[in-house]
Amino acid sequence: MKRPLEAREGRETFKGSLKVGRPWQFKQLELFQGIAFSTPSQLHFTQEYTIITIQSGAVYLQYRNTDVNGHVVDGMFLVIEPGETWTCQPKDVTFHHLSIDPAWLQQKATELFQREKSLLHFPNQIHSDPSLSRALCALAALSLSPVSRLQQEETLLHLLAQLLLPHAQDASVPREPSWEHPAIKRAKEYLQAYYAEEIALQDLADVTHLSPFYLARLFRQVVGLPPHAYQTQLRLARARTLLAQGFDVSYVALETGFCDQSHFAQQFKRHFLVTPGSYRTTARFF
Repeated sequence: MKRPLEAREGRETFKGSLKVGRPWQFKQLELFQGIAFSTPSQLHFTQEYTIITIQSGAVYLQYRNTDVNGHVVDGMFLVIEPGETWTCQPKDVTFHHLSIDPAWLQQKATELFQREKSLLHFPNQIHSDPSLSRALCALAALSLSPVSRLQQEETLLHLLAQLLLPHAQDASVPREPSWEHPAIKRAKEYLQAYYAEEIALQDLADVTHLSPFYLARLFRQVVGLPPHAYQTQLRLARARTLLAQGFDVSYVALETGFCDQSHFAQQFKRHFLVTPGSYRTTARFF
């Protein structure tokens, strides 16, 4: 789906051309392409692996302890891991953004390395890799063509090899187990289990055995966004899945806990820059 964007929300302006779809209808993948794309600064959250390659333009991007601010060179890329937050403000940027289901990527990594792989980890730094950028551009271009299933899978495996072999942490290298504050872990698990329900801050405080005031501050500090925003992101992630499966917008809005269809549409478009109806119609196809 390709559409020009020039919408104003308050004082925020979105410009450029955006295309979104699932290459050859692979449900484990979703590809966004932007041309001369500009948006205000936005905080993002994902439950998938997100590969971002930038061919041109200027961008402010913050992820973990890494910052980019200014013009970028062709081939710059970043991998966002599941459950992470990052901030991005592109200006006249041409980019590819590929979301990959974590379980599917883990399976493909096991096949590639011929040994069992745990959840993949990528270094914090932002890299420059023109070959990976070219592979993602090739995937986008071929997605528009009626190629054979064999060529589809070969193209995907070539892209994954370009990503995993040089950049994924090798399974033989011991990795320090990540530590997460137990209270925040419980709060996130509760939100994930009941994302579609009306949750009070006191509910999370009861689960975590913290005061509501302290929990709200700690959650924002650790996760990067407040509990209500985390819940909204969980709802939107589930809504995206349901829409791609063809469910009606009104059903999805109700099923994911939004107060009404109008509010759902506003939140969905603000986050994904397309309306739920447009996404439902085109997300499975280019």
